[in-house]
This record gives sequence, structure tokens and C-alpha cells, in this order.
Amino acid sequence: MASWLIASAIYIGKRLLAILLVLLGVATITFAVTRLLGNPVYLLVGQQVDKEIIDNMVHQMGLDRPLPEQYLRYLMAVARGDLGISRVTQRPVLVEIKLRLPATLELVTAAMLLILVGGISLGVFSAMRPGGAVDRLSQFITRLGVSIPDFWIGLILIYVFFFLLKWAPVPLGRLSPGIHSPSQVTGLLVVDSLLAGNWAALLSALGHLVLPAITLALVAVPSTIQITRNTLMQILSSDYIRTARAYGMPSRTIYFRYAVRNDIVPVVTMLAMTFGFLMSSTVLVETVFAWPGVGLYAVNSMYQLDYEPILGVVFLSALFYALAYLVADLITFAVDPRIRAQ
Repeated sequence: MASWLIASAIYIGKRLLAILLVLLGVATITFAVTRLLGNPVYLLVGQQVDKEIIDNMVHQMGLDRPLPEQYLRYLMAVARGDLGISRVTQRPVLVEIKLRLPATLELVTAAMLLILVGGISLGVFSAMRPGGAVDRLSQFITRLGVSIPDFWIGLILIYVFFFLLKWAPVPLGRLSPGIHSPSQVTGLLVVDSLLAGNWAALLSALGHLVLPAITLALVAVPSTIQITRNTLMQILSSDYIRTARAYGMPSRTIYFRYAVRNDIVPVVTMLAMTFGFLMSSTVLVETVFAWPGVGLYAVNSMYQLDYEPILGVVFLSALFYALAYLVADLITFAVDPRIRAQ
């Protein structure tokens, strides 16, 4: 037991150190980008302002200090959670991201649930019966998700389910007009509506969530299907599975106790990559559906040449990527004894 705890502590420590190095690299890149964009003062006051006013603002923002000192100040600010001030709203970027992050997390969580249920199930049953109906369906979904951009899938879904069939609500925001938002507890409208017993808000939130979640899931699910299918097919053709069949073990035991269990490690790694990908690729989906999340915030900031929020969103995406990989590593460490033995 003591050796297991020591191995766990060493493993987690290595992963945390790797995360710190990744975030340091991202912070260094964002710092370099801010300096390559030129003097941000001109974005605030324009090109026609007196030089004295510009010099004063440069001094107030610390841009006249040596570059190494600016870099250290920037790292200390990021470590405190200070991602800068929006040049348009004059509000801290972290505050504005916190207001929009629950909407993005709700969308990504819904898409991940669809990927977990649909992608893994399709991958498993496709591997069990290659060439069957489920396998052909999974290959069609894979080709569809790989070949069509997410914004185009979103536009098609809006055209079919909102414009033609009238099944979906107006793709604007998270709630229909006239629906009162529940009291904010988690920031996730579906969860908050359930906690408040607000069934009208719950139905409206689910109705607005379905199409963007399907759009996001269709883009990311092909990799999950393929990894699950191909890895499981290799496992099913391995020697120990053939031996288990020769001993007359039931197919259900072979598939779900031995084969699927050994398929967990690559699938968990792929899901971690998928979560990070979804957090950083909601930009177009949120724009198409007018979803008030972090992605739409980044797009609006680009239109307004407000680069501090953009860099904040980039740093946030890197953080979620790193945390997703950390969770995947911990799950892998827990289920795979070969890693614990290293």
C-alpha cells in the first residue's frame, strides 16, 4: 500500500510539473504575441491623439519598462488569474470569461455525453460485427463528421429542424424570449432549471441545446468511433482472446470483461483530446447559434481588435487541455497496472 501511494504521488507530481511547463510555454507565446501586435495604446485612443497622452498611457500600462521586467510582471499577473483588461468594455477579462464560461461548459458537456454514449457504443458494436449495419452506420457518421465543417453542419441542422420542420426553437441564445431564467447556482441552465423546478426553462434550455450539441459532437465523434473500433478489433484478434474462446467462455464475458476493459486506455486518452478540442473549437458553433459562450466572446473581440480577451481565451483553452490530459492520465494510472509498475 505504501509503495502504491509513493508511486501515485510521483506520477501525479510529474504530470503536474508537465502542466506547469505547458502553461508557462503558452503564457510565453501569448506575451510574445502581445508585443508583436504593436503598441496597444493606439487601440484605445486612436492614431490622432497627442504624443503626450500616448506616453502617459504607455507609462501607466508599464509598456516603457524593460522587456524582461514586463515578462515577469505578465507571468505574475497570469499566476494570480489576471488576464488583462478588455480595451472595449474596460472590465477584467477573467470576469467576462467567468460570465460566459458556464454556457460553453454546458454545450461541451452535452456534446461529450453524446460522444460517450453514441461514439463508444458505435465503436464497440462495429468492432463486434465488422461490415454489419452498425458498422456501416458508424463509417457513414465518421465520413460525415470528417468531411463537413462544423459551421456547415450547424447551418444544415438549422435549415432542416428550424426552418423546414419547425421543431427547433429560434437559434438565438440559451432560452426563448419570455422564459424566466432560473436562479444561478451552477451557471448551467439545464441543471439550474432542474434544481429550481422551473420546467418551462428546462424545456427551453434543452430545446436550444440540442442542435449546437449535435453539431459539436458530429465534428469530434469520428475519432472516438475509429479509435474504439480499431483498437477493439485488434484486441479481439489477440492470442488471449482466442484462448478464451477456445476454453468456451461466453461471448458476453469475452467482450465486456476482457476486450472492452483493455480498450479503455486509448479511448480515455482520445476522450481527453476530444474534450480539449471541443473547448477550443466552440467558436464557429457558438457563432452560428448565437450561443453566449467563450467562443462567441473571442469572435466579437476579434471584430473589435480587442486582443486581451483573445489571449485570455487561448490561455483558458490550454488550461482545459492540460486538465483533461491530467484526468485521463489519472484514470489510466488507476485502471492499467502496467503503468503503475513503471
